[in-house]
Amino acid sequence: MNHVFMVWGAVALGGLIGHLCRMPSGIMVGGMIAGLAVKIAFAPDMESSRWLSAISQLLVAGAIVFNSDVSSVKSLPGMIPVAMGYSVVMLGFGVLVALALSRFFGMDILTSLFASSPGGLSGLGLAATESDANAPLALLFHVSRITLVLMVVPLLARYLSR
Repeated sequence: MNHVFMVWGAVALGGLIGHLCRMPSGIMVGGMIAGLAVKIAFAPDMESSRWLSAISQLLVAGAIVFNSDVSSVKSLPGMIPVAMGYSVVMLGFGVLVALALSRFFGMDILTSLFASSPGGLSGLGLAATESDANAPLALLFHVSRITLVLMVVPLLARYLSR
């Protein structure tokens, strides 16, 4: 139980540092980096928590709903085919990357599919675990991707919107 408090402390401290450094999404990125570093160093066998995943998904859903501009809802029906097409292209690209990871880097195909699929960290992590893939390896790819995206996209958006 002490490891749980140690990891949560690292998440909170990392989040605070990320926020104070004014990193884009600094609380989440800093918390993830610090929490994972402490978990790897001191509690690599600590079990995951399904209830925590459910709560975090609800909190993210709430944040999206409460921070959404609903006046743009009128454009949603026309964008559904575009969103579906985009999703198919991204999924196809993910499959190609998975095949490359499997062939050139020795990852098993199941793990490489979960590692390269576009999607959220918590959902794919749970699915990888339930599918007997190497979930920590798949999650490493997603944590790296999400961290990079959360740091680079806001900077690109600020630059391109000028």
